[in-house]
Amino acid sequence: MTGLHLGSAVTDMSAGYHGDKIDPADVVRAALGGVEAGRIEVLADEWSAYVKASLANDPSDFYSATAR
Repeated sequence: MTGLHLGSAVTDMSAGYHGDKIDPADVVRAALGGVEAGRIEVLADEWSAYVKASLANDPSDFYSATAR
């Protein structure tokens, strides 16, 4: 089993979101690569990697850095 994490992808559902988005084909490539490598978790984009790296830190650091 592999968990897949991503911030936002270019889809109809995210059409109104104007932040960074990853191409769905890149999500699929990351997911399949992770499954083939036997990884338990795949971080498909930079945002997911940033969030994961922030989890062990003080949450106020994350919120102050990402508040818009």
